Amino acid sequence: MKKKVIGIIPARFASSRFPGKLLFNICGKPLIEHTFENAKKCVDIDELFVATDNKRIASHILSLGGKVIMTSIKCKNGTERVIEAIKNNTNLQKSDLIVNIQGDHPNISSSTLTSSIDLLKNDDVAVMSTAVSEIDYKKALSSHIVKCVIDKKSNALYFSRSIIPFRKSKLDKTKFYYHIGLYVYKTSFLLKLNELNSTSLQEEEDLEQLKILEHGYKIKVAIVNENELGVDTPEDIKKVEKYLCLSNTYS
Repeated sequence: MKKKVIGIIPARFASSRFPGKLLFNICGKPLIEHTFENAKKCVDIDELFVATDNKRIASHILSLGGKVIMTSIKCKNGTERVIEAIKNNTNLQKSDLIVNIQGDHPNISSSTLTSSIDLLKNDDVAVMSTAVSEIDYKKALSSHIVKCVIDKKSNALYFSRSIIPFRKSKLDKTKFYYHIGLYVYKTSFLLKLNELNSTSLQEEEDLEQLKILEHGYKIKVAIVNENELGVDTPEDIKKVEKYLCLSNTYS
């Protein structure tokens, strides 16, 4: 039986480091529109929504023919916003998988989405999946980039802002993986996620996915070819703009 996959882009206006960034114009379009258009290209997503607390974001998505779910301004993060959207819409609770797509990652590709979705579709044990892309040692040293190490069966072993694994040898043979801000959940698990207590590693690293690992659940990881460009601060705009404008020129 075909599994139903719902995509949700959580989109808040009041970002702490860059307020209003999702409506910032890049190459003639608001940031959120780039993300929305790329997510729409994924044929494995049956229905796509933007979950937001902002009327301007909602209005723009509706003008593109998109679907919007209004959520509370009290949501602390994207995951909470996605959970609220599902709990307030019983039709979404009938889905098999929920894809949480970060609104400030406008370069997300349909192939990355498909790889992450397929991994979880075909696994009876894991409760969620995500994606990583290989980076060099210099980039891996940055605490702003979340790294991931993976076992032989494509399960996440750990995520960290520190460099992992430690490179004992000076030979350039160790692979480092950048964690892409994308999560695919089994809907039944996502609806129970808020019931899990916070954990020490989660709080120390400030990484929500560690709570899931610490509670003993499995996270599948797809290795993909994806750039690590997201928008966290105004300084990130130039890097993303250069990539997006170049892509649009040749698309």
